[in-house]
Amino acid sequence: MALTVTPNSVRARRCVPLRTPNFFWFLGIFLTSAATLTLQISIIRLLSVAQWYHFAFMVVSMALLGYGASGSFLSSFPSFLGLETSRLLARATGLFSFSALVAYLASNYIPFDLARIAWDRWQIFYIFLYYLVFSIPFFSRG
Repeated sequence: MALTVTPNSVRARRCVPLRTPNFFWFLGIFLTSAATLTLQISIIRLLSVAQWYHFAFMVVSMALLGYGASGSFLSSFPSFLGLETSRLLARATGLFSFSALVAYLASNYIPFDLARIAWDRWQIFYIFLYYLVFSIPFFSRG
């Protein structure tokens, strides 16, 4: 089933023919969704052990920030939606796996300490860095 457009229209030059998704697309989407949920649960566990338990609840807002930022990015730059679907999904999945590893490693170097937040104003900046670092993998999945 292909998208039919007239040759003189503007969309004919920009659109890629739509293909019927097969089993492997759905399997890939399922596995990356499971990996995203696993990452979210892992970040919750990490923050509940490294910081106190109430910082684990901010992981949901970090995930929503990443998903919302990716939606805003795609609406601002619609040329990314004109790429071939399988190639776009493969690139986003590769970016997710790379950014999840980098986010975990980078979070270990952020010197956030909740006990010092009352007199050290840099701790607020470190919370912002946590949000930024952990939102990047969710940005690639949105």
